[in-house]
Amino acid sequence: MLVVYDSRFGAGKAFAEKLGRPSQSVSEPLNEECVLITRNEGFGQITQITRAFLDEHKDLVRGFVVNGSMERHAESYCFAADKIEKEYGLTCLRKINGQGTDEDIEAVKAAIENL
Repeated sequence: MLVVYDSRFGAGKAFAEKLGRPSQSVSEPLNEECVLITRNEGFGQITQITRAFLDEHKDLVRGFVVNGSMERHAESYCFAADKIEKEYGLTCLRKINGQGTDEDIEAVKAAIENL
């Protein structure tokens, strides 16, 4: 399954690449099912680019991961995940800190296998 990422500073892209699957940016054309790696913006908001992507491709997204920073934004850590679940009816596979840990990578790989 394709992994699509919204990555401002590279953490989401790095995590996507660690999953060992084909990956691409949310700004590229999409015509197949995918897992989305996205991020918080501000205090737990959905980024504009992710919102536009989901508005157009929600039916192709099988699950998503949100990365945030526990160090910089502990009070709003990965709040975008809850908003995406509520607004788009999609399932959050994992909330990760930064580029994620080895445990996060294995958990998301397993979740993708079960989609």
